[in-house]
Amino acid sequence: MDIDEDIFNANLELTKAYCRLRIEVEVKDNAKVFRSYNPMLDGKPLFCFKTEYFNFDIEPNLNHCTLTTWAIDPLDTKNTVENLFVEQLAFKKESLSDNEFKEQSVGKIIISEIDYTFVDGASEIQSLGLIDLYDMPPIDTWFYLVKTKETRLVFAWIPDEFVHYANEAVLVNCVDCIQWFEDYS
Repeated sequence: MDIDEDIFNANLELTKAYCRLRIEVEVKDNAKVFRSYNPMLDGKPLFCFKTEYFNFDIEPNLNHCTLTTWAIDPLDTKNTVENLFVEQLAFKKESLSDNEFKEQSVGKIIISEIDYTFVDGASEIQSLGLIDLYDMPPIDTWFYLVKTKETRLVFAWIPDEFVHYANEAVLVNCVDCIQWFEDYS
């Protein structure tokens, strides 16, 4: 895999700062906290949110979570992910001042092999909405996108407070298309 380290590191720092800002201002809803960039498509938001209740507990004494519904299938539409990637980076740059880059953030990098997803909802439910139906991390966390011979890889920054939820998605994902960067092979 060919990674431009300068771009990788610059985008990672931008994303860490933006995610830290989102944690400070947003209610801790896993589906909503890192999906602040939501462009309009034909006059409607690209995605919306819905609370779903289940007849089982996802975690002890918790039988519901917020899920993300896309207006389109982001993987079926030509260049949707690539365009969103570029647009969300520009949105984050416009939203931050230079002062917001100074504080260090703790977290982990997750990789989603988006062309290998299996749309079953397990990762979304187990992560309490952090990872979506298409096994993609929330758009505000994306910081690097690369295409290999086999698939497109979305790299995302998961702040420490949300690593547990992302790990739940990794553990239940039936096709292993979501992995931690340090475990990726």
